[in-house]
Amino acid sequence: MEKKHFVNLSIIIGIYLLILFFFKQQIFTYQFDHKLINRYFCSQDIPYEPNCPREWLSDEELHIAAGYLYSTGSDPAEIDFQHMPLIAYFYGFSVLAFNNPYYVEIIFGLLFLSLVYLLGIKIYKSEKVSIIACLLFLIDPLFLDLSSQASYELGQAVLILLYFYFIIFHEKNFLLRGITLGLIATSKFWGAALFFVMFFNAYKILTRNFKLRIFILSLITGFITFSIVYFQSYILRNFQFNIVFLQLKILKYWLTHSITNIPFASLILFTTGFFKSWWDNHEILRTQPWSIIWPVSLLTSLIVGLKLLLSKKFIPVLLVSAIPFSYLVYLGVQAPFSRYFILILPFSYLSFAKFTIPFFIILKKHINIAISKIIYVK
Repeated sequence: MEKKHFVNLSIIIGIYLLILFFFKQQIFTYQFDHKLINRYFCSQDIPYEPNCPREWLSDEELHIAAGYLYSTGSDPAEIDFQHMPLIAYFYGFSVLAFNNPYYVEIIFGLLFLSLVYLLGIKIYKSEKVSIIACLLFLIDPLFLDLSSQASYELGQAVLILLYFYFIIFHEKNFLLRGITLGLIATSKFWGAALFFVMFFNAYKILTRNFKLRIFILSLITGFITFSIVYFQSYILRNFQFNIVFLQLKILKYWLTHSITNIPFASLILFTTGFFKSWWDNHEILRTQPWSIIWPVSLLTSLIVGLKLLLSKKFIPVLLVSAIPFSYLVYLGVQAPFSRYFILILPFSYLSFAKFTIPFFIILKKHINIAISKIIYVK
């Protein structure tokens, strides 16, 4: 990376850390309480009837507790089985090392911004695109919230950006592609990994750059990586562990617990900030967080993508532009949660940044003309 890019990124990261320090201070002062483990075994996550009153834990508490249990030897196929264990492991190791799981999220935030900046430089060849996209994240409420929550989505987004980078710029390296794909699939439910591997390789087919051998080898590498993350389950069960059966069990769980009767509910939520609850009275509710920039950036990405498609320019910029809308459609009738959108916001914001640059150039030109007139009058 050139010196100027290193300086730009350092300033962006510095601002990001200051925002977290002043507005999300709790993540720096948090201390893990071992009573959380006792509470976990009385929580809604326990399938059997515990010998204690049921206690409702937040998703964050469940993730932290599961991570601690994994890192101290528990079976990830039993504890919080419906979630893939990779990022929870990181939380657990962070608790063991620092008594605080949130350092993991801070690191993910730094990597996230770095990858957004890098992709802006590599794909758009534009320093301005990179800077604008990163600045948008510094004011994005979802990104800042996820940076201070023990939630799996930010880590998964980092891995997806890394996979995108490898598949575009290291397309022949099946090891990098496969390992990253396996890590994506073990960072949260593998539905997102399925979308991105299909979508990115569909682009490869469209551009006549698809290599079947590389694709198959990357899938095999991904499956091996995926299985290694469950190595503890194999050990605890004397290698009598059926990972395929577990994934079918997880799929059944999510089909039962994560479906709404509203088609394209995620697309509606992304563009309006509202959703219809799938419980109780089925009310229309406002989500938090949400930003007006989301639907605007979605619109600009569609405009950029359609222009490239009509002109038959099948370049990586087209792929970036197509991802946000396609993923929202892919989510279909899945229950809408705003935190899922962090997976597509990098692509949406990069498209938006590219779209707005000509307007900034025109604005700068008018400002210079106005200044020149003022100086001339004087």
